[in-house]
Amino acid sequence: MRPVRAPERAWWIGRRGARFVCIGGILAALGCNGSSRSWFSFPGSAPEPTDQILDADTPFTEPDPRPAVALGPPGAIVSASARISILHVRIPRSEQPRTELLWNHLREDALGSEVVFRLRKNGLRVGIGRREWWGAVKAILDAIDGHRVSSLEPIRIAPGFPLGLELDAEPHDQNLWVYEADGVLSGESWPKSRNFLRLIYTLDRQRPERIFLTIVPEVRQRLPGWRWVRTEDGLWQTPKHGGRAFPAAGFRVALEPGEFLVIAPSADADIAGLIGSSFLTEEDDGPRLDSYIFISPDLKHVRQPG
Repeated sequence: MRPVRAPERAWWIGRRGARFVCIGGILAALGCNGSSRSWFSFPGSAPEPTDQILDADTPFTEPDPRPAVALGPPGAIVSASARISILHVRIPRSEQPRTELLWNHLREDALGSEVVFRLRKNGLRVGIGRREWWGAVKAILDAIDGHRVSSLEPIRIAPGFPLGLELDAEPHDQNLWVYEADGVLSGESWPKSRNFLRLIYTLDRQRPERIFLTIVPEVRQRLPGWRWVRTEDGLWQTPKHGGRAFPAAGFRVALEPGEFLVIAPSADADIAGLIGSSFLTEEDDGPRLDSYIFISPDLKHVRQPG
């Protein structure tokens, strides 16, 4: 049998160089607006052309020829998928007093005090906003000199489908430090590695309109060789990777309809090598930049016809 390379089944957001790419045997630029002031609109805030909605499988595989089969009683939810929209804003660290105003329009109590404290020690800060608050958030960011904006075309994925948001354009050598759940600080060296956030969502069985979103920082290294993976379509060949997840710097949060998530560096991100510093800040040839990542899921249900 002729070996075929399987898709990585992940989309990637570039931090260094502010580029978005998709990796899966194919490398494709996804048309961002880089340093322009053109703003992305979250779903529901403005009509969007249908050709901007991308199915996760389309760039890599042929459409499934099998017809959809409706199951369950009339009106029951047969399937669900979310259109994930991502906005990446990079802001000079020197403008931190202005960015503090953002948190007047974001909730930080959804994770619980213990999780908030653990994330902040690891250099991360998480908030939840509502689409009706977006105008105030946008006005604050627009007023900050030197901010850079990039947006990714929305992508529709099913519950349980992992989405990788890569934060590095190129592999690089780094030392990463994390405060574990027990409060112990541990560190490792990762030569020629890339950082990314792994995103996955599930449905709330009690309230199907609500989702649980889990995000975990991970570091990955490309290793020599390939590995075989058995799927419903046969054997696929995928690149070998090594790496590590950092669940102590991750979190799980419930999002109601109309809510969006913000991930940003905390004050502790000033500590070099800490997860928040390595994943959400950069300092190449210019001023230090902080990354603010906005994630907006738009859930759609398919119901059994009556």
